Amino acid sequence: MTSQRNYRVLTLAVAFIAGCVVVVLYLPAVREKLTKAQDLMQLPMIQSAQGDVYKAEQDGARSRSPVTLPTVKDTLPVAKFEDDWKEWKENINLKNLRANGLVERIPDETTLKTYSAERLSAIYHSYLDNTDIICHRKLRMGKVGDGGWEICDDYEWRPVQPCIIYSFGINNDFSFDDQSGTTYGCDVYAFDPSMKAKTYKRSDRVMFYSVGIGGKSGDPERNKKGWVLHSFSNIRQMLNHTKKVIDVVKMDVESAEWPSLATMVKEQQLDNVRQLLVEFHEGSDKTSRLLAHLILFHDLERIGFRKFYVSKNFHCQRKAAAVPIMRTSCYEIHFVNDNFRRSSL
Repeated sequence: MTSQRNYRVLTLAVAFIAGCVVVVLYLPAVREKLTKAQDLMQLPMIQSAQGDVYKAEQDGARSRSPVTLPTVKDTLPVAKFEDDWKEWKENINLKNLRANGLVERIPDETTLKTYSAERLSAIYHSYLDNTDIICHRKLRMGKVGDGGWEICDDYEWRPVQPCIIYSFGINNDFSFDDQSGTTYGCDVYAFDPSMKAKTYKRSDRVMFYSVGIGGKSGDPERNKKGWVLHSFSNIRQMLNHTKKVIDVVKMDVESAEWPSLATMVKEQQLDNVRQLLVEFHEGSDKTSRLLAHLILFHDLERIGFRKFYVSKNFHCQRKAAAVPIMRTSCYEIHFVNDNFRRSSL
């Protein structure tokens, strides 16, 4: 009996010691859980619109007053068509804009003449605000902001030596000309009649001419400011480039692009141009002007030019009649000639 009693005492003692060891080992974890539970009890209750109850942290909050969350329907924004200028956000009829504006291809002249000025304006902005083709690799030549342009560096359209670049409109900023000449090793011909500089050789790659581009065929013309303007074909003849490929033509000529490009298309001067970079300027909603511009875009599409990059110049701002928000009136459009792509490797 004594031995059995001693055995029971020993068993109880061992169990007690084991229990103490467990308490010592797990006490910190238990304390941590208790602390978190106490902290949660201090948090306010938030009642959702669906009836679910959540707990959320709030510094110093001790109230248990339920807060109702808004439903998903309440948080959905009103549909807006907005540009980069947030201060001019306005609701507009998206259905109407999409029906009258977005087009896969510019209609022909006969069809365009049946449209109202508002619809022509919607098509104009829709066309210039969207691209047609993918350029997988674009290289920025020149400044990051105004003055720099993108060149498509895909094999099909990349400038390859011997290469020629025409740059119309410099405004004392040669960053595009210098970098494109250095990067691709092209001969760059820069033109600007507005600068107080005579024709000179800027570097081994860049040559500057104090003349501009115009839309009049034949002999050069002199505008009201006294600037000498040549047609694109005259300039090519002057430089002995009539039968040569022009890898890139860049134009930022303050609205002179319209008559110049129309003449270039008419005289088939763009057929062997690989890339065309143009800043288009327009500040009018007149039917005649919009119609002429869209006819030009239709002609550019017809001869193979596809937009691979679009940039809006934020220095130009206007509200178009068909798009009741602030829009840019200066679109920097980058084209490649899909009919004059280099054969694949």
